Order: sequence, then structure tokens, then C-alpha cells
Amino acid sequence: MFEITVRLPTKKINRIITQLYQKGYYQTFYEVPLDVVTDANGYAFVEKRNETTVLNIYLNNFIEAKERRKLVELLAIDESSLVVREVNEQNYQQTFHDIFLENGWVITTPDRRNLYHKEKRIVLDSQGNFGTGYHETTKDCLYFILKQDFTGLSVADIGAGSGVLSVAAALKGAKLIDTYDIQPVEREILYQCDLNRVKQVNVFQSDLIKNKNRISKDYDWIFLNIGTQENMDILKAQRLLEYKNTTFILSGMLEWNYHLAETLFKDAGFHLEEKKQSNEWVTCVFKGVM
Repeated sequence: MFEITVRLPTKKINRIITQLYQKGYYQTFYEVPLDVVTDANGYAFVEKRNETTVLNIYLNNFIEAKERRKLVELLAIDESSLVVREVNEQNYQQTFHDIFLENGWVITTPDRRNLYHKEKRIVLDSQGNFGTGYHETTKDCLYFILKQDFTGLSVADIGAGSGVLSVAAALKGAKLIDTYDIQPVEREILYQCDLNRVKQVNVFQSDLIKNKNRISKDYDWIFLNIGTQENMDILKAQRLLEYKNTTFILSGMLEWNYHLAETLFKDAGFHLEEKKQSNEWVTCVFKGVM
């Protein structure tokens, strides 16, 4: 495999990629330069439209001089700006490192599953959805889930992403797991369940903020790992705080705004049972006041 690298103005990238696709160059990659800003609800990303970025084009075969000149003309650059190198296709694939969790569990890949005891491992083959275990919010949710016994209990995993929290609950004995996500994640979640040899969960695609009263079951546990405002909007839209026997794990919240969710729960008759903070990220467990 060959990698062609060129630096181009960010505002021209989308048009150039379309032209490349029309000419048969289908494998491209670039990173949009972003500024990270904070607001009341957490982090936001603003695209830097006036900067340049590196565009990578991948080909299976080396391009000859004639085709190289055509590519230079298409990109409207000087030929000296075009860098071509051969890359190892195996190294081209993203590397996933094992993640060792606080409570003795590990998240590993299918090819390394036999390195760890099956009673303390989660096998994950990330397909691109949120929830690989690297982020603090996922790790802290797993910390609370993996120390519980879910035998015979029902779970709703809202904003499920890769389904790693659902897999963890299944490994801890949950009898019923319903996952909800605004994105089409069913294929990935069922795949992760199969990798871990757990009963496949139910997957529902829905915008739970717009589609009010979509959830009508009384779950024993509900996981919500999105963002403070989104968590609160879903709780209200689905009237979930009416279920006083449900235990909630809330994450995706930040140290400067998690108190908004805490106040919402307290006003609804719940108490904060546990809280865990990793860097600026806060995860809370709320239970109804008996």
C-alpha cells in the first residue's frame, strides 16, 4: 500500500475529496483542525476553516509518473509538495491497547482474549462508536457496573454507543438489557455481545429527547453516559425520575455542571449514593430515597 501526503487549505478539502473520488481515488483521510472550547454543558469543537491540513490518499499500487502528474494537476499543487511512501498495511490499521480497569477487569481484543481469565475480561472489537474504554466516563461507569451483581435484573443502557456497558452488565448476570441510541448501532452492539458470548441485547434506535415517552418499562438500573444537559433532557422527556425503584448511573458530566443533574435527582426524591471523578469528568450513582 502507498500513502500520498499533501498539505491543503482546510476549506478546499471537501471539494477536492469529491474530485478525487470521481477520478477513482477512494481511500482518503484527513483530520480537521479544531479548537476545543468550553461552555456550560462541557466541551465543544470549532473548525479552523482558515488553516491548512494534511490530506492522505491511499493506493494499493504505486502511481507512475504520468498518473502522478495528473494528480498534481487535480490538486493544483507543485509536484515537490507531493510526498509518496510505501506503508505496511498491518501498521495502517489502528492499534488498540488492552485497558486495565481498577477492579481487576481488562478490556481486550479478540486476538488477545486468551491472555486473560474469562471471568475478568471484556472482549471489544471497536467499530468506531463511542465506548472503547479509553475515556474516563466509560471507565468510571464500568467501575460501578463491574462491582455489582446484576443477576436477574433489568437494565436500560441509554446512549449505548459500542454497547460495552451493556456487555459488562450481561457478564454480571443481567437478565434483560435494552439499549437505546440515536445512531444505528445495532450491528456493532450485537457483534460485541457475540464476542463476549452473552445473550444478545435488545437494540432500539431513537432520539429520546424528541420522541417523548418512548421508554415505558420500569428498569432496575439505567445507565446514561452522554452529557449533563442531554442526560437531563432525556430524564425529563422519558419521565424516568418517576421510577423510584430504579438505580441510575449518570456520566458524561463535568465538575462544573454535574450539580445540575444532582439537584434534579434530589428534587425528585433520589439521593447521591456514590460519586467518582477522573480528571474533570464526574460519574454519579443515584438511588431513590427509601
